Amino acid sequence: MPGKIQILSELLMKRIAAGEVIERAASVVKELLENAVDAAATEISLSIEHAGEKMIQVADNGSGMSEEDALLCVRRHATSKIRDMHDLDAIHTLGFRGEALASIGSVSRMTLTTRAAEDEEATRLDIEDGEIRDVLKVAANPGTRVRVKDLFYNVPARRKFQKTTATEIRHIMSAFRRIALAYPGIRFTLYLDDQRTLDLPASSLKERIHDLLGAEKTTRLVSFDKQIGALSMHGFVSRPGEFRRTRDDQYFFLNRRAVQHKSLIHSVLSAYGPRMDGGEYPAYLIYLEMDPRFVDVNVHPTKNEVRFADEKFIHDALHRVIRDTLRTPQSAPDLKLVSGRKWFAASPPSGRALRFQDPGQLTLDVQKPSVPEDTHPGAAFPADPPALWQVHNRYLFSQIKSGITIIDQHAAHERILFEWALGHRDRQSGLSQQLLFPQTVQLAPDDFEILVEMLPFLEKIGFGIRDFGNLAVVIEAVPFEVKPGGERELLQEILDEYRENQTRSHDRLEAVAAAFACKAAIKSGDRLNAQEMAALIDRLFAAQEPYFCPHGRPVVINLTLDEIDKRFGR
Repeated sequence: MPGKIQILSELLMKRIAAGEVIERAASVVKELLENAVDAAATEISLSIEHAGEKMIQVADNGSGMSEEDALLCVRRHATSKIRDMHDLDAIHTLGFRGEALASIGSVSRMTLTTRAAEDEEATRLDIEDGEIRDVLKVAANPGTRVRVKDLFYNVPARRKFQKTTATEIRHIMSAFRRIALAYPGIRFTLYLDDQRTLDLPASSLKERIHDLLGAEKTTRLVSFDKQIGALSMHGFVSRPGEFRRTRDDQYFFLNRRAVQHKSLIHSVLSAYGPRMDGGEYPAYLIYLEMDPRFVDVNVHPTKNEVRFADEKFIHDALHRVIRDTLRTPQSAPDLKLVSGRKWFAASPPSGRALRFQDPGQLTLDVQKPSVPEDTHPGAAFPADPPALWQVHNRYLFSQIKSGITIIDQHAAHERILFEWALGHRDRQSGLSQQLLFPQTVQLAPDDFEILVEMLPFLEKIGFGIRDFGNLAVVIEAVPFEVKPGGERELLQEILDEYRENQTRSHDRLEAVAAAFACKAAIKSGDRLNAQEMAALIDRLFAAQEPYFCPHGRPVVINLTLDEIDKRFGR
């Protein structure tokens, strides 16, 4: 009887290994960019077609390889980075496992063209299913070019689980951005579907951060540079008060390798302490340099996780440096004076250019639900409404027949704007107010890609945004529902909120509408006059779902007289 245990074939072992290293197109991008950096390249070009499904290419002007080395580098566990166990304990390069090219070649059609400076000709390898199909001598400049086509063509299960084009592009941009931030002294060029999207010249770290994160985000950061013992720490962190709703723009680099570590995250967040409310996150770009003998990067095939020989020392040192940085005068937030504004206008301002002239478009296209009179959302309010009170510029209080109702003003306006925005999904464009002074916004690459995805719906609700080139856009108009002022901040907040919402919503338009509603709505702390409070309540109870905001949080809480009596012991 034959045994049940079998030795796997070489091809199957390669496929399994590839599954650990190559999860998606961004994994290929990461591995190829790391190889280019390790080859001492000063210029690296990344080209992407169809979100990497059709083609990924990385070209560099690095050291290149001889034919002998080229034939070896596509085999498993073949590397120039380490020779023995001693080298494994002191890794200075990004790559060292010798798996990347073999793994990529086993799940794609790969062409590697490379030439060492001392060679007259380049070597080209054509690889398919992990096997070298052809070896040619060709003309090429010194350096290496790896072209990957038809990724996962022979692994249908993996290909089926790839996400939308926009999602895959965001992952690619994230991988590209991490390498570019780690090596500002290298020129990086990015092409998406034959269009040059980014050209990052060799620069200082601060200039590279400015190019990738944008001017708005960069001005909200404060720098630090400190040496404690053998540990060098430098980078940038958010000023107190300059927080975001997402964890984007949070980077740790250890010896120029992008890493993840819970203890490092805790050390930074705890340094902010009470300066930061729940649900808020700082941006940070933190660069740690230490002797590689005291850190283990061989934890996971992706090389993103690390272990420290003295984790407590690293945690405490970084915490102390960030805490002290936040206490310096340069970290103090800018004071922004905001004049009082009217939130609800009865009609469009005269003389202002509007995208549509039909005033009927101002009304919500929503029907009140057919429910018995005594359970109607507004039935609890007396026919002659009593006065409304705004408490701490956050909640609205009013007497109702059964007791007291409390309304969260932000959540209420958020529900109103959410349903208003969804009511425009079938329209060509919404009612706009043209800006007297259009606002130019410089976006980070991933934010620009998100905006391209969101733009058709944003135009439906009244935004007028045009491309200004080089990842900049011009806001020329905003929806009539939006208060004037702060257009740059509003757009950035909508992009951040959408990034967070899209993972929770199955409907992309709902995610855009929720992002817009959350960031365009009245905020906690905004003072409302009596007319604005009354208008808010009227519109809230005309909504289809007035009791919950788009995120599922309650909008209205009723306290009955019985509940109040119990609190007073009556």
